[in-house]
Amino acid sequence: MNAIQPSRPTLQPVEPRRRVARRAGKYPRQNPHLMMATETTVKLVVNVVLSVVAVSALVQLLPHNRAGQEKLQQVQTEVQSAQGRVNQLRADFSRSFGPQQVKTIMQEQSYRMDPTQLRIVWLENRPNEAQELAEPLLQDLDTP
Repeated sequence: MNAIQPSRPTLQPVEPRRRVARRAGKYPRQNPHLMMATETTVKLVVNVVLSVVAVSALVQLLPHNRAGQEKLQQVQTEVQSAQGRVNQLRADFSRSFGPQQVKTIMQEQSYRMDPTQLRIVWLENRPNEAQELAEPLLQDLDTP
């Protein structure tokens, strides 16, 4: 360890870093309250504009909504009337194809009659004929 050691270099004083001075013209200092007031004003203006647009859109949509409601009401009334007709047609359909109703439907749609039924024919009330028919019957009742 007797080797020759290199001599230490002499230390030279390190120069302190220089601060770069900001120029007043390049970065002007502004009042922080003024910045907040400007930002708040911009936000308020944007929100007011958005509110006005939303209200105007709603005003334009209201007549369309009313027209749609009226159309819906008309369609609902038509559906109800159609439902009544459908129910009537279903009843007629089930009656037409019911096995118990075959004779009744046949009599309604044609002149054919069930042989066990008697046919009744209504005649107009004729006073002369009614008296003529009733006189022999009354005479039969009067004579013992």
